Amino acid sequence: MTLTPDQQAAFEGTGYLVLEDALSESDLACLRTKFDHADTQSRLDDLPNSDDSFIRLAEHHVSFPLLHRIIGDNIQLRALRGEKSEPGEAGRGWHKEVAGILGVNHAASTVLTQAFYILDDAADTGALWVVPGSHRFKEGLDLPQVAEIRDMPHSTAIPVRARTAVLLHGNIWQAVSQNGGSSAIRWLRYDYFHCWMRQALPKLSAHAEEAASATHNLSQLFGTVIPHTAAKGYWGREIEGYPSSGGLPERRFSRLDLVGRETLLNSELGAFQKLNAATTSGDRDDT
Repeated sequence: MTLTPDQQAAFEGTGYLVLEDALSESDLACLRTKFDHADTQSRLDDLPNSDDSFIRLAEHHVSFPLLHRIIGDNIQLRALRGEKSEPGEAGRGWHKEVAGILGVNHAASTVLTQAFYILDDAADTGALWVVPGSHRFKEGLDLPQVAEIRDMPHSTAIPVRARTAVLLHGNIWQAVSQNGGSSAIRWLRYDYFHCWMRQALPKLSAHAEEAASATHNLSQLFGTVIPHTAAKGYWGREIEGYPSSGGLPERRFSRLDLVGRETLLNSELGAFQKLNAATTSGDRDDT
């Protein structure tokens, strides 16, 4: 599975994607059991050390190819946790996940993307709310103060059900409404960003580190040692086995010797830089 043109347009335009039936019935049953076990042990903030299923879910076959396309080849896992809303429990007010990172133009970047895996139906009793397109609002624009989540101008509820995955741009205005139902709503949250940023994962046990190092991609996502490949360092780590991606939004860069006449895609820039470094400055046009 890969990001389709329609999905790319939707994500870049609205800041979110809803992937219905992303989890299989067997996946759902397994994750519910593992979630409840971690919950009884008060380990929803320590899922990688609770069960290997949560480690493997980081590269889920439905959602991860899309996340990789959105973030790019240097994608890494920032954090993962389980979250639960009891009946009548208040949600979380309007916020942005990546506000205030110095030196980043969030309106023109994709620094972080969240993946929510929904384990219980929440369509009629509680929902994830967003303001579509708000991930591209100009920097410094304050969130309006509203009495109720639904009062936010231009907001919309994402009515999600069990087995659904929701991908959110980290800069989108988002909120979680109160659980108005009679049973708890459970979900898993995975935050992805770039490998040169600081992770917020719990310290992995020896067993969890071994599980997170089982493949090159899991090792990159969890930031563990890669024993079977040459470590490339912070700036060079890349996911394997997927079409190369420079991330979204897709920018085009002008070649230094052809300014104003030709552009390159993100994914082409690295190859050009290597070629350009091998040439002398005398080979360039003085334009």
